[in-house]
Amino acid sequence: MQLTSASVCLLWMGLLSWVSHRIDASQGFPSPLKRCKLQEESCLVAQAQTFFQAFQKGIPERQVAALEPIDLGTMRIESGGHSESLKFKLVMSDAKLYNLANSVVVKSLKGFTKDLTKPLKLTLLMDTPELEVRAKYDVDGKLLILPIVSKGDLTIRMNEVQTKSRITAEPVKRSDGHSYLNITDYKTITKIKGGHFDLSNLFDDNKELRESTLKVLNQEWNTLALDVQPKINEACSKAFRAILQSLWANIPYDEFFKAE
Repeated sequence: MQLTSASVCLLWMGLLSWVSHRIDASQGFPSPLKRCKLQEESCLVAQAQTFFQAFQKGIPERQVAALEPIDLGTMRIESGGHSESLKFKLVMSDAKLYNLANSVVVKSLKGFTKDLTKPLKLTLLMDTPELEVRAKYDVDGKLLILPIVSKGDLTIRMNEVQTKSRITAEPVKRSDGHSYLNITDYKTITKIKGGHFDLSNLFDDNKELRESTLKVLNQEWNTLALDVQPKINEACSKAFRAILQSLWANIPYDEFFKAE
């Protein structure tokens, strides 16, 4: 059977399409990230640091969301009875986390292994001098005998934040014969040295009443943090899990590391 020039052209187009599909299916790490040796933790820490610095705008072609700021969505918080003088229901919407990507120091990244018969248990430790959460707020509560019912802009500043994330990732074998990591759990805990709340539009922006109320609220930082901090941790865990899963989605685990 003779192939016409049109047939040859179609054949080449088909081959190129197949090759292109094969390449896209295994993308590798985006530059400037580099592969490390499996047990070379200093290299892993350096690459995690590079990730935060290099991809603050995200990686749109891989559906990796922005790292500066990080979208935290909506948080609903209800005081848990830690203080008789302060009770509230708070909704934070369109919440975003600022200053992580451009100031974080990655301290440790451990847990990678060659054993793919069981889930990986990864631990990531980070320090940040200051983080800031900004959101729209809607609060209904009371401070002492003073009712607080208001809507406006909320800013929470957190100082000297130590973050520990525990990540469970299950190796899943695909039809191409490679294993890819699927994150099944992501939990974040934080230690915060101190913090500060600022809310606009309290008492219709009556300056004297607003400032005196904010002063008392900030004196109650440790009590407020018992309710607010876990919700921020949950929102961060959800956001970080989605970001990391998008990064890992098309990188086979056997391509994560250099040969020993």
